[in-house]
Amino acid sequence: MIIDLHMHTRFGSNCSYLDPGELARRAREIGLDGVCITEHELCWEAEALNALSREHGILVLGGVEVSTEMGQVLVYGVHQPLWKVSGMRELRGVVDEGGGVMIASHPFRGYMLLNEPPSVEEVLAREIFQMVDAVEVFNGGAARRELDFGCQVLRRLNLKGVGGSDAHAAHTIGRCVTIFERDIASENDLLEELKARRFKAWHRSMEWEF
Repeated sequence: MIIDLHMHTRFGSNCSYLDPGELARRAREIGLDGVCITEHELCWEAEALNALSREHGILVLGGVEVSTEMGQVLVYGVHQPLWKVSGMRELRGVVDEGGGVMIASHPFRGYMLLNEPPSVEEVLAREIFQMVDAVEVFNGGAARRELDFGCQVLRRLNLKGVGGSDAHAAHTIGRCVTIFERDIASENDLLEELKARRFKAWHRSMEWEF
């Protein structure tokens, strides 16, 4: 089952140009089985997500992208406001209490633009990788060097990687996705499969799996 785990709409993220209906229609047109709308710092109501699913005939789930002192994190399975959470450790506690999942969002962004990029060994020590359940290894906005670097890091950490387009416009929808081994029909199914590590990342544009 193919799901884009990281997407933004103009209704919840002022940096996005995507209308929710356009997002759902386009995702279905290109053959995705589901999408997760992950606005910055806020969650969609379940009723609104279900309405999108019914109208467009595609699974639509929700999450939230939270900014922390260690970087941005995709959170699934938590239905309370997270913008007041003060830091990564508190966020981990809230997510654990709610039975949710945390995924580091594009944690390697910008590394390859530095005059002296960090080594794999230096990045392995970043605390964020001890705090999350998985890592977004394929992000739709990342260049090949960044993606390759992320794969090297995850192999050393023995962490699973997901794919997400981080779409803010229609042409980027589904660029990177996550392929799940089992069918997913609900948020509970998604959480179960993420926790069981039954998935792999797929960069559709580059035909690259991890």
